[in-house]
Amino acid sequence: MQTLSPVGIEAREYQRAIANSALQANTLVVLPTGLGKTIVALLVAVDRLSKYPESKALILAPTRPLVLQHAGFFEKHYPDKNAKSVFLTGEVPPPARASDFENARLIFATPEVIRNDVSAGRYDLHNVSLIVFDEAHRCVRDYAYSDVAQAYRSQAVEPLILGLTASPSAKKTRIEEICQKLAIANVETRTEEDSDVAEYVNEVEVRWERLPLPGDYKEATKILRSALDVRLNKLRTMHQLPQGVKVGKRMLLELGEKLHNSLRRGGAGALYGAVQLQSQAMSLTHAIDLLETQGAYGANRFLSKLERARTKSARGLARDPQIIEAQKLVASLEKTPHPKESKLRELVSDDLKSNTDAKIIVFTQFRDTVESIADNLNKIDKVRAIRFVGQASRSDEDPGMHQSEQMQILEDFREGKYNVLVTTSIGEEGLHVPDVDHVIFYEAVASEIRMIQRRGRTGRTRPGKTTVLMTEGTVDEAYYWTSRRKEEQMHRYLATVKNRGLKRVTRKKGTLLDYLGPQ
Repeated sequence: MQTLSPVGIEAREYQRAIANSALQANTLVVLPTGLGKTIVALLVAVDRLSKYPESKALILAPTRPLVLQHAGFFEKHYPDKNAKSVFLTGEVPPPARASDFENARLIFATPEVIRNDVSAGRYDLHNVSLIVFDEAHRCVRDYAYSDVAQAYRSQAVEPLILGLTASPSAKKTRIEEICQKLAIANVETRTEEDSDVAEYVNEVEVRWERLPLPGDYKEATKILRSALDVRLNKLRTMHQLPQGVKVGKRMLLELGEKLHNSLRRGGAGALYGAVQLQSQAMSLTHAIDLLETQGAYGANRFLSKLERARTKSARGLARDPQIIEAQKLVASLEKTPHPKESKLRELVSDDLKSNTDAKIIVFTQFRDTVESIADNLNKIDKVRAIRFVGQASRSDEDPGMHQSEQMQILEDFREGKYNVLVTTSIGEEGLHVPDVDHVIFYEAVASEIRMIQRRGRTGRTRPGKTTVLMTEGTVDEAYYWTSRRKEEQMHRYLATVKNRGLKRVTRKKGTLLDYLGPQ
């Protein structure tokens, strides 16, 4: 029985209902961004640590900025101010981490730290009465969540798992894997249309801007596609690709995996040639995507690096006369702005003219593009754009950001020192940046998870808007239709769960998979 209530925050009725349900069994909570998944976790943690006063709660998140955000939220709102909390990082020496773990009741960490420490025997999870897996859609394949969940289930005396996500997946097989690895027995889901959450949902206008590709860009793309077709046709002749089928990036990736597996089993001869052709085809596909969806700057940087690359296939590609011709043309196009550049400038300028305090987030897939977008936007009057990327450094020209830098930038953005945040996928998951007025996708994304999470950065405390920039006749349009189809499929699955879930939960049997039809 819950004996304490969170401090300084009033939980909504649906949050309490979800938390009460989550206390009965391992639960996956699917709740739109901005509707307070962290409050649900707080409510469950308060109850568990009240019920088991000698136990611990472990709150996991995939990135350190997100972990710090959770730690700050609990510090502010957890009712027992005597409960020691700790943020575990790999930068702390292992003996100190072990001591911190043993002495704390609230533990915040990335899953890699916990997995490595438990594997090394520095501590175990027997006395943890709750683990929260934020962004639970990550719990697939060999991600560290999977190992932590397995260790927890085998070690804990009073285990309870709470998974949180805004978007589990449109794929039944992926949801099946998440539920299996987290031992999910209960699903709690809400959509913006549900009566108990509708009053808390702000309207988000979604617009898709289709932009024509300039003729000079099309000419450069034509040369690159011709070079790509040469390699695809050779792979077809070698019976590595099917005849008469359009070859996309996924098929090439699957071929690469198949070829490398064959080489590991002792294959030789023609396989080496096929590996080189597959690698070159991937490079050309990437160059085409960069040129069509990002602009000449990123494409030229990529093509110019080929001759200095470590791999024989890349250096061979750089010597191809067609590629040399294409690179010269692409380099000349840096003076011809991609239509997305002017449209983005227009959107940002209009936002700041209508609201001088507007906050805008621009998402792009590519780190190279982040820098150029921020630089171009900072040429506009009253724009204060800042680059926000992950910790890994790609090169001297593309340094990563330390955790302290990331947190400072987010704080400066909240306070208005910067009004445009230009970021990659690191900005997608969970980071709480209130009052964002406009989220702009520099390109369409095929993933329904990324689409939902990026869109969820706006409309949290007031109406917002989302704009997706698409280049006509390119992979942008294909990704647009793919993400829409997947999101609709996911919502159909979740609607089925919502309609049938109460009966299943009452019987304490079944998982999300029981409600999903065949793919």
